Amino acid sequence: MPDETREAGQNNSLDDYRTQWHMALMPAMKLELMDYSGILEYQSEHVLNTKALQIDLFVIKKDSNVVLKNEIGRMFRCHNIIEYKSPHDSEGVDEYIKTHAYASLYKINENGSVPYSLEDITITMIREGKPVRLFAWFDNRGCTIKETYHGVYHIENTGFFETQVIVSRELDDRNHVWLRALTDSMDREQAKHLLRESGRLVNRPEANLVDAVLQVASKANRKIFDEIKKEDRNMYSALVELMQPEIDEAVDKRVGKAVSEAVNAAVSEAVEKTRSETWDKASSITAAKMTVEAIDNVMRKLSMSKEEACALMDITSKQYDAYQQLVKNAQQIRKREVGSRL
Repeated sequence: MPDETREAGQNNSLDDYRTQWHMALMPAMKLELMDYSGILEYQSEHVLNTKALQIDLFVIKKDSNVVLKNEIGRMFRCHNIIEYKSPHDSEGVDEYIKTHAYASLYKINENGSVPYSLEDITITMIREGKPVRLFAWFDNRGCTIKETYHGVYHIENTGFFETQVIVSRELDDRNHVWLRALTDSMDREQAKHLLRESGRLVNRPEANLVDAVLQVASKANRKIFDEIKKEDRNMYSALVELMQPEIDEAVDKRVGKAVSEAVNAAVSEAVEKTRSETWDKASSITAAKMTVEAIDNVMRKLSMSKEEACALMDITSKQYDAYQQLVKNAQQIRKREVGSRL
């Protein structure tokens, strides 16, 4: 069965990223449906009332009269349950029955005075490869499988709830770059297209969502992204620009603490100096700490070497090492100062 995605246990190099796959699902869906952000509400790992069962993603369409033109969201009603399987997880009959049970539990555990209609609840199952065994099971039970769009399969006559299966590998890459990005088998053209589309959103509110998808995609397809990085520095620099606000935010959160620690370290090291000289010392340490923080974030987020990250930040590796040592010395002085007070 050529369309069946690799079974769990084959090529498990990404087992460490199971959580990250699911963390990227909501950002990817938000990007897919960004044109409807005003009427869609997203709830990650929606908890059902019975024994804390969790739906991978729950999407509420706040205006039932609006029909989403997006191919993935066109079937959406008021309450939409989404079950996602990462590339090496199987999605078979048991997974469908579990998701159907989630929808049923959601229906009977409804809150508020107005009961939910069965027609207001939908099921969407997302998987990278076509679930051949599940489709055969549907077919054997008289269900009709219609491919309404590339990679979007509407399952008719399943019972209570409207159901669709999204095969992300088959989606049109130009229209559905974000869900297509949740894979570990990305080719070079797909990776470049992802970077180009990401660059378009640098100055838009969705930039933080792009960051989450890119982190997963770049880790899962490290070889491809490393090749692009070597071939097209401008394209990769745009990726750094996209992630820079988050890097800056992470650094800014530590600035206040860094200033305080740096001032105290400078005071304990040179109490005989003037107040102005002490502040200059503290400022130098703070600047060093911010630089080290920024470069460390670039290395972590983009899987870059120290040399590559320093080149992007326009400093040398020796300067980075010197800044790192300056921060380390300040921390040691601070620890000795605290220890002497105890």
